[in-house]
Amino acid sequence: MMTQAHNIIPFNQDVALYEKIATQKLRQQAYDKARYYLEKVLELSPEHFEARQQLATCYEKLRHERQAEALYYDEISEGRHLEASYYALSQLSISLNEPNKAYLFGLNYVFTSGDIAYRDELESMFDVSYHEEAALKQESQLFTVQVIFQHLFGEGRLLEARSYILRQEAKIQESHIVRNLLAMCYLYLNENQVAKEMYERLLREDSSDVYALCHYTLLLHNMNEHQLFERYVQRLNKIMPMNDDETFKLGIVLSYLKQYEASQQLLVPLQRKGKFQTFQLFNALSVNYYYLGNKSQSEYFWNKLSIFSRAHAGLPPWIVDEHITYFDEHIAPLLTSEDQHQRLYGIFLLNQLNGKEVLMTQDVWEILETLGDYEKLYLSYLIQGLHLKKLDFIHRGMLVLYDEKTTREESALYLSWISYAEGLLAINVDQEVLEPYIAAVTYLYFNTTERSQSIANCCEMFNVTETSVLKALDQLMSI
Repeated sequence: MMTQAHNIIPFNQDVALYEKIATQKLRQQAYDKARYYLEKVLELSPEHFEARQQLATCYEKLRHERQAEALYYDEISEGRHLEASYYALSQLSISLNEPNKAYLFGLNYVFTSGDIAYRDELESMFDVSYHEEAALKQESQLFTVQVIFQHLFGEGRLLEARSYILRQEAKIQESHIVRNLLAMCYLYLNENQVAKEMYERLLREDSSDVYALCHYTLLLHNMNEHQLFERYVQRLNKIMPMNDDETFKLGIVLSYLKQYEASQQLLVPLQRKGKFQTFQLFNALSVNYYYLGNKSQSEYFWNKLSIFSRAHAGLPPWIVDEHITYFDEHIAPLLTSEDQHQRLYGIFLLNQLNGKEVLMTQDVWEILETLGDYEKLYLSYLIQGLHLKKLDFIHRGMLVLYDEKTTREESALYLSWISYAEGLLAINVDQEVLEPYIAAVTYLYFNTTERSQSIANCCEMFNVTETSVLKALDQLMSI
């Protein structure tokens, strides 16, 4: 124990050690090794700005300029070290020969810091002269908001993207461009009513707004407003994108609307040009390729999602497809059965599916709406955490069966358990004692099949004593 204690390095010593090694590697111009240790520093101390600056330098030297930019984007999104971040982005954009970004990030630095000399330098460098201060400040702010939002949104960080916009001053939030971004955020966060009101206002202001048209159509699809949706789909199919931004938005939305071939025609050329290397692009390409019959390419693009470590990718399309097939073949027949125990078992299986939210379509909700009061109570227990002692006893028993490999697929055993559990509840057994009853029901079930199990085997499966199982069997036989 003493040896183990001596091997533990305190947190702050870890950071200091990594910083020291990184500094040495920077002096030696060993930028890749310095990068490794600086990433370790930021893992342990994310707000360490000097390490962030040094890491950005490493990325720039290693020709990973977009990763360098992302480090400063994260700082700005959190409202930290704004002056230094704007200045660094302006300088980085100059080195990348991106004059528009260099000038506008530079203006944000100037308006934040008051460094008039840098503004003079920019205007001389890019041969511009613009003295409408209010308009110039707003343009530079709008530019930054769009860039930072797209960075966060492109990594699937929707809540952070929304929070970032909602922290901006009212004049910026009220601009048509920013309201479009915010509405898109609400759409993908499934806050449909808020998104609907925002898109309808945007389209009243500009009925030709491609971004609003794309996302409003998707929203109508999600809200099952079929007639209006069909009208807007027809409008979408007539749109000729005017630039890469519009092409990207339309391609993403068409993928969501299951128009995979049309989506590919728009997105694949963008991907080949290296444009929009975002979470949304790779996700859409993976889905498109899968449903167009190319699973290997689907897997390739799905694996690329792993670079977005702060986004939740969900389930890949082939697993979603398996779940849909499993639901159609196994769960739906149980939910629509006339037997109440089968309906309870169907609800249990639905709840066990990882990523079950992708299955919760209008059709599935309509099936659930037809269930009886007892089954709806079980749904409330599962979804809302409603405390129901009897259903808790039944549910915990099914979980024990599901967790045991021997019993997991034995559908008739679950039904037998539900029946016996209701009988046990009727005689007021101790509901905290569960496993002996599960072992006893399992023993009885298997002995009605050609795969009989001994009492000893059943005790081993559920880690209970033979005495407790024999006692449970006596109680079951008395019901």
